[in-house]
Formats: sequence, structure tokens, C-alpha cells
Amino acid sequence: MPRRSSTIALSCFAAVAVVDLVAEFAGWQVLALICRVLLMPSLIWLCWTGAARRNRLVILVVIALGFCWLGDFAGTTVLLKIGFFLIAQVVYIVAFQPYWRRSLVDRPRVLIAYVIPLIAVVGLVAASSGSLALPVAVYGASLAVMAVLATGVSRLTGVGGTLFLLSDIVLAVDFFVAPGAIPYAAFVNMALYLPAQLMITLGVLQEVTAEIGDEVVDPIA
Repeated sequence: MPRRSSTIALSCFAAVAVVDLVAEFAGWQVLALICRVLLMPSLIWLCWTGAARRNRLVILVVIALGFCWLGDFAGTTVLLKIGFFLIAQVVYIVAFQPYWRRSLVDRPRVLIAYVIPLIAVVGLVAASSGSLALPVAVYGASLAVMAVLATGVSRLTGVGGTLFLLSDIVLAVDFFVAPGAIPYAAFVNMALYLPAQLMITLGVLQEVTAEIGDEVVDPIA
């Protein structure tokens, strides 16, 4: 019953996400940590059971979500957290790379308008991060590449990649550039990050279903 199971997974993610956002806003750190333990596994469950076919794209996205899960709650230091999320971004990049011809990479003018502000932001954050400048710059670059390639998978995944990028910009500015300048920064970060991961997952499921439909229409292709 994969369809029923994926519906339950989506409901679990939505419920835990609401609790997490309330906990982040109220500053209930223990409850927020418990929610983070449950959130990405719910999306992994959704991705795995909701896929019309468990192909390369689905498997890699599940792996990326797994590393995001480690980054969410097992990243006890900033460097470790960056490390887990860097691996997640690399896996996302590998997953989305086959769709690059449909992405912003194939639209140079839009790509330039997208990338120039990102380079400025990543440079500013890296310059403000002291001894962590190199890993922050590498992670920022990988995140930007992921967000660009995500636009080739589906519209939902593209929006999700952009929200993921914005969520980490909020976190980086609050942590490195101007601590305390963003009110409720942890809440804002999660309010962007959770929809981002959900939209990436749903967009991937949408693309897998569309690919199967194309095969049915034209079985020779």
C-alpha cells in the first residue's frame, strides 16, 4: 500500500514540522531537537514509499535527506554540521545533474542574474567566518550549484532548492555576519528549510511519475 503509506508519511512530516516551528519560535530547544530527529526520516519515508519507481534519482535524494538528518541533529560542532550538509549537497548535485539541460544552466542570462548575488553573499559570509572561511565557501558554492541544478528536475524542486539556499543564508548571516540581527533567526531558518526539503521531495516524486508516463506514451524512446 505505498500510496497510503506515503500519505501517512506526509501527514507525520506536516505535524512534526508545525510542532518544530512552534518550538523554534518559543525557544524550546529540547522539543525542537526531538522534532529534528523525526523530520527528515518522515521525508525519507515519503520519498521511498511515494515513488512510482525507485530509480537513481529517488535513491540519491533519500541518501541526501539522510545526511541532512545527520546535519540537523548530530552536527554537534559548526564544522561537523557543515560537513554533513556538504555531503548532502554533493549527493543532491549528483542526483540532479542529469537534468541540467532543463535547468538555469541552459539559460545563461537568467543564470547570471541568479549567480552574481549568490557569489556576493557567499563571499561576504566566508569573509566573516574566520578560520571556517574555506569550508563555508565550499559549502556555499555547493549549495548554489544544487539550487541551480534543482531547477531542471521540476518547478517544485527548483523552488525547494532556492528556499534551501535562502534558509542557509539566514543561518549564515545570523551566525557569522551579524549575530542577533535577524529576529527569531532559528525559526526563520526552519520556516524556509522545512518547505524546501518537502518541495524538493515532492518535485522529485512528480518527475519520476512524469518519466514513467512518458515511457507509456512512447515506449520506444
